[in-house]
Amino acid sequence: MIASLSGILSSKSPQDAIISVQGVGYQVFIALSTYFTLPNSNEPVQVFVSTHWRNDTIQLFGFATTEEKQAFTL
Repeated sequence: MIASLSGILSSKSPQDAIISVQGVGYQVFIALSTYFTLPNSNEPVQVFVSTHWRNDTIQLFGFATTEEKQAFTL
């Protein structure tokens, strides 16, 4: 399970962010509150991640704080 990602912010939108970790770009779905805490593109970033496996997809949901992640998992 992916619990957090640290890397370079490639891009961001109010719905998602792309985080580059050693050459691999991870799409992370985010809340608007997390969007406003993210740095500018090409800057270092860390997000806490909740990983969701479904039959045909893996989705990563990113949060600025562990408290936001815990609230999401409830």
